[in-house]
Amino acid sequence: MLKMFLGFVVSVVVLLSSAYVPLLGARAYAVSATVLITQIQAGGVGAATQEFIVLYNNGTEEVDLSGWCLTNKSSATIACFSPPGVGHETYLPAYKHAVIASAPFAITQPVGTVTLTYTPISQSSGSITGGSDTVSLIDHLGNVVDRHTWTTSLSSGMQFERHGTGAPTVYQDTDGAADWSVTVSGVLPVDETEIDTTATDSCPNIDGVQSSVPADKELSQTGECVDRIVLLLELTELLPNAVGTDMGQEFIELFNPNDVSVEMKDYVLLVGQNYENTYAFPVDVTILPHKYIRFTNTDIPYGLLNSSSRVAIALAANGTILGEVPVYTDPPEGQSWALINDVWQYTNQPTPGLENLAMDEGLLDAKSSTQQPCALNQYRSLETNRCRLLSSNMGIITPCKDGQYRSEETNRCRNIATDAKTVTSCDEDEERNVETNRCRKIVAASVPAPCKAGQERNPDTNRCRTVTKMPNASYGVLGAKTDGGGNLYVVAAVAGVLLLALGYAIWEWHDEIGKFSRKHYRRMIRFARLSK
Repeated sequence: MLKMFLGFVVSVVVLLSSAYVPLLGARAYAVSATVLITQIQAGGVGAATQEFIVLYNNGTEEVDLSGWCLTNKSSATIACFSPPGVGHETYLPAYKHAVIASAPFAITQPVGTVTLTYTPISQSSGSITGGSDTVSLIDHLGNVVDRHTWTTSLSSGMQFERHGTGAPTVYQDTDGAADWSVTVSGVLPVDETEIDTTATDSCPNIDGVQSSVPADKELSQTGECVDRIVLLLELTELLPNAVGTDMGQEFIELFNPNDVSVEMKDYVLLVGQNYENTYAFPVDVTILPHKYIRFTNTDIPYGLLNSSSRVAIALAANGTILGEVPVYTDPPEGQSWALINDVWQYTNQPTPGLENLAMDEGLLDAKSSTQQPCALNQYRSLETNRCRLLSSNMGIITPCKDGQYRSEETNRCRNIATDAKTVTSCDEDEERNVETNRCRKIVAASVPAPCKAGQERNPDTNRCRTVTKMPNASYGVLGAKTDGGGNLYVVAAVAGVLLLALGYAIWEWHDEIGKFSRKHYRRMIRFARLSK
């Protein structure tokens, strides 16, 4: 009976074990027979956004990775390969690596190392969490190809690495913790993927394969590449040196000579001696046919030097220059550099957005006629139109009058200052005050009269004052000998101190005094009884 019972127990154990083992080996997702995740770094030293993930083709056939993505435990997409059918398919050959890295980490690696770069989801913590996370590889149909989950913290600068052996390497794939270990991040494998360079022909009517429409071509309504119609625009005027502040007053003017409107999105401005600065025009701006348009330096953030520079207009697609302005030099304030009668010249009549006008000499004459004439020793500068002092070689200066001289700073006549002045003498009973230089009476030193009886002379005012008698005090004064009842207060004070001391002694030793008193009281009682 015992043998039958033991046999039953053993049978149950075996059955349960055989049922449990398949459960341990069951996979929670569709396992790829080839592509595996082999390395994961959740953050570099000092930078949590320095992340990378390495894939490896563990099989003998190449795998198309087009449309495959990497996600984290929140199912947020980390990075994706280009989708299939766009002429940029990515293939991973047998026993080769693909490196997917964050942009902050990719810039630290040699060129050609990283296959795919992505921007971290969080600029502080990145897309992968080192403390606990899951990285999944999803194919273009949404199936989980491979996955690695961890709950133990991964320190910065460390990585999860899958175990592999052999040459070429074959990685362990049991979907268990034994497949992985934590190691120090080392040298990454280089990008070994292959890109399908077969591109869709964007211009089937042109010989060869064009992956994109050439800059000088455009697609017609029938889908064929035709020559791009380039509409020329003319630069006609610019104001580099405005009166007062340049902000909002400098302008560049263009003219549309065509019979159709022109959209400015296809053009750019080039500014500088060597056209080193390029500026796009504001969006949705169109020049009507045979019309002018002006752009200030608040519409476009350019800067025109007041010394010398030049401007050009070019195609945004390829930078071909369509028109340019000759170099201007030292433009006068308030005058524009304008194209007038096919000649570039300065004009004192800026006309932003309108047809250009030539220099008006009458405005110059009218302006000069309203000005005050210069002084005899001055002349008007042709550059600044202001009065300036004549130099010694530019004319004869009227000599100064007697008692005057010409200032070297102002070139004007000034009175000659007298170095010494005559000072009136003081009277016999006066003297000259050194501080004020004025005469004052001489105060004779005299002997003061003696004070009267009962008075004394005050040493501060030198005047006599009555001597005040001090009353007799009934108390002692410190430092003086006194007569009277002052000792009574001293005796009272000493007696008080003694009483306080006696009271404190009685309170402090009242137990001893009581014992002493009771002891001697008993002795006296016994003595009295014996005496009877």
